[in-house]
Amino acid sequence: MVRNLTSRSRFAAMGLTLPAILLAAACGGSSSPSPSSGTTGLTTQPSIAGEVPSSIRGTAVQIATDATYAPNEFINAETGQIQGWDIDLASAACKVMGVVCTFNNVTFDDIIAQLKASTPSEVAGGDKPRYLFSISSWTPTAKREASGVDFISYAEVGEGWTAKASSPKVSTAADMCGHKVAVEAGTTEESDAWGYMGMNVGGGAISGDTDHCMGHDMTVDSYSNQTQADQALESGRDDIGFLDVPVAQYEVKVSSGKLQAGALTANGQPCLVNPYGIAIVQGSAMERPITDALKYLISSGAYNQVLSSWNVQTVAIKDTDVTLNNNSSIGSACVPSY
Repeated sequence: MVRNLTSRSRFAAMGLTLPAILLAAACGGSSSPSPSSGTTGLTTQPSIAGEVPSSIRGTAVQIATDATYAPNEFINAETGQIQGWDIDLASAACKVMGVVCTFNNVTFDDIIAQLKASTPSEVAGGDKPRYLFSISSWTPTAKREASGVDFISYAEVGEGWTAKASSPKVSTAADMCGHKVAVEAGTTEESDAWGYMGMNVGGGAISGDTDHCMGHDMTVDSYSNQTQADQALESGRDDIGFLDVPVAQYEVKVSSGKLQAGALTANGQPCLVNPYGIAIVQGSAMERPITDALKYLISSGAYNQVLSSWNVQTVAIKDTDVTLNNNSSIGSACVPSY
């Protein structure tokens, strides 16, 4: 994840406070929600469905997601279903490919290992379920790709911050120095927070790098999921949240004035805008149908309908931008290279 805008107003209308949503998201579970109303008219595209391997057709395709990252992927407090714009988009892609998909709530830091696990769940006693792919606000990186996972681009999202409304606004990474910062384990923000201090995740200096906090180092608190990171900020255990802009702004929206989002750059854009990518094991035969399904959704207008229904149109890309392992960034970086 780099893990840009508020979610659809219908969720605010539920009257759910931030703790209520976070509690529900922590409960886990799996579901197969229908695509958003803007894409219910989608039909299977034979040319794309024909690209799906015969061994997969007719089976339930298992998808891994960390459903603690509203509005991208989270659990609806009223229905218990996994939902979000990532989920709607993946559901629409499954429809186009002519496959039935089931979404599974998986701890983010465990997903890549479980994507690559070769032991069928029935043999491993349920410890190693095999997921065909993952949609979970993934940022493609060379390190992740070197581990054997490819990423198919479907959006562009920047990093951001949250803090208590009564605290000074976080404008740059330097504002994290001297404070306790909540991040989700395994995310780009976790690496960036440590990297800003010239350190590897968990400690240990990066050879030749600089401590940009100049001795006034932050305390980076890593949590197994975003729900826990959010609760740490809400309770006052941590001072600042470091996460993706759509999620930061959503949390501010549902916090009833308790939280504020960090400042954007001078041109109104977030720092370090990176692609989001669907994660899939390298060499998977599903790479082509997923790529073509995403391109079809964009060119047909269904993609924009999904983003519009969640008010996140600023993350949109063109169909020609649906590529493999696009690690490029747009705009200024949140932290210097490390």
